[in-house]
Amino acid sequence: MAVGVMALAAQGLWAESAAAQTTEAQSSWAHSGLAEAIGGQTQGQRDIGRADYVFVSDLAARGFEPFATSAAGNASFGMKQGAEMYLCFLADTTALSGIRNVVLMAEVNGQNPDREVPNIPVVCVLTQ
Repeated sequence: MAVGVMALAAQGLWAESAAAQTTEAQSSWAHSGLAEAIGGQTQGQRDIGRADYVFVSDLAARGFEPFATSAAGNASFGMKQGAEMYLCFLADTTALSGIRNVVLMAEVNGQNPDREVPNIPVVCVLTQ
């Protein structure tokens, strides 16, 4: 059940910002000169692929190895196997973070009857 809640949280986070990010990305892509940098193709001439996001634990189980990234794109780190690379992002919510904080503070104070906390969702997006 915890995985389902986090998957929904990640999907909600994605849905909230996807439209704004798509419009912003299209605009910055067209104005940044990126089209010329990749051989003069414009966005209409070169399709950007789509793929489902993957939880970092799934990539680790498949043998992907972590690699460091710069702050560009706000990725926390990346996962790589051969030529396949993913950038990974925290998909946490304030509500889930608050639950963890309450439980951990209760533990520190010796008043916590339950150690269960929501996992920190880290989702990875395939690069192209």
